[in-house]
Amino acid sequence: MSTENQIAANRLNAEKSTGPRTPEGKKRSSLNAMRHGLTGQVVVLPEEDLEAYHAFTAAIATSFNPEGANECQLAHSYATYQWRINRAAAIEDNMFSIGVTENGATLDIDNPEAHAALSNAKTYRDDCREFERLSMYSQRLVNQSEKVLRQLKECQAERQQREEAEIKEALRLYAAHLKVNGIFDPKENGFVLTAAKIKAVYRRKNLADPDFVAEEIKNGRVKAA
Repeated sequence: MSTENQIAANRLNAEKSTGPRTPEGKKRSSLNAMRHGLTGQVVVLPEEDLEAYHAFTAAIATSFNPEGANECQLAHSYATYQWRINRAAAIEDNMFSIGVTENGATLDIDNPEAHAALSNAKTYRDDCREFERLSMYSQRLVNQSEKVLRQLKECQAERQQREEAEIKEALRLYAAHLKVNGIFDPKENGFVLTAAKIKAVYRRKNLADPDFVAEEIKNGRVKAA
């Protein structure tokens, strides 16, 4: 239990602490919030971290070319786990860096490399439980990310199998609608394939047809050399 002197000292320290006063300090301590477009959840991080988080997770998630809400959710979850894994590793590095700073006065060693090595050893010895907790946390993140990645790959494999089974019939119906200038809506006809994907496959399959290519050039979709 805190003594009256400790309580008084805490109050005095609180009164003295006014937070960052310079513009640079205020910027470092400021938090920024972003509502993620996919999940709808609000992420609150320091401004620089938020920008890095968004760029990092977006790059990983889009690399999977996810389609549909479920795939996008799994891709984003995997990307977020990778961010958290990297953050845990950075925390471990920073814990050792703090140790080097704090041990500067207690370890009187002239050689910088020897000083850093012994500071790291002393830091780990003094805070081994915290390092073990961080290691367990990191391993859980790795395990969870691997589970999400398996789910994402299974989901995409299932979709691709359905697409392969549908593509011939979808192309036949799309071609029939083109002949009468009709609009073919895959969803209304029970296809998992998107209209853009059907159109792209149809175009690739017909690029060897001179009449088709001539029509593409005529409509400005292909440039003649």
